[in-house]
Amino acid sequence: MRRSVSLLAGLLLAGCAYQPEVVPPGAGTAPPPSPPPPSTSEPPLAPVSDFTAQGCPVDEPAFCEQATNLANALVAGDSETVFDLSRPDRFDCEGLDIEIFPQCDDRNALSGYALGTHQGEIFYLRENAYRDSLEFFVEAVDEGYTDDLGGSEMQILGVSSCGSGAGRSYHVVYLVGLADPDNAAFAARFLGTYELVERDDEWVVGITYVGQYTDWQLVMDDPLVEIACGDTQAWQP
Repeated sequence: MRRSVSLLAGLLLAGCAYQPEVVPPGAGTAPPPSPPPPSTSEPPLAPVSDFTAQGCPVDEPAFCEQATNLANALVAGDSETVFDLSRPDRFDCEGLDIEIFPQCDDRNALSGYALGTHQGEIFYLRENAYRDSLEFFVEAVDEGYTDDLGGSEMQILGVSSCGSGAGRSYHVVYLVGLADPDNAAFAARFLGTYELVERDDEWVVGITYVGQYTDWQLVMDDPLVEIACGDTQAWQP
């Protein structure tokens, strides 16, 4: 696994500020994370493994077509397709909240592919670093991982709808068990979303949010219920 994956894993697993030299938990002397405590919500539904636009829980055909491609790519461990569905962005830092965009502390502008943490921070990565991050978050599934939320396989929990009109977006919500290929002692349950936004009449991944399930529990009473806009609707078989 390339070094940039370790940098990103350290950034998102540790949560906190931008630290270009951090490494994943477990790479040094830190003990591997414990399985997440039980969720107070209902367990996830049996995962759908073959997604169709007809089963999409949102009445937005163009979005559902892209979301179907994304969900099938995630279940198949196809990070290249996830990358193809993503789009970079650029923002001037002037007027942006540094608490949300920590990289603006020493930059005039942000550009690249957006990755968000459980704390609501958003970081922008160059293309190669984003590709490497997707290789980890999409492909590094730990076949032996299990906890009260299920096995390690990618579970698409559904779609959360946010906003309305031109500012609306949709989050494809997932659970997965991942392992660090460079450190066999590290494996953990991850919860995340891919936020799709409409650009030039096309639905694309604008921000990828991801973190350990236990990290989400630090900021939410029940992450499975509250993540994104708190209204995740299950995909139908």
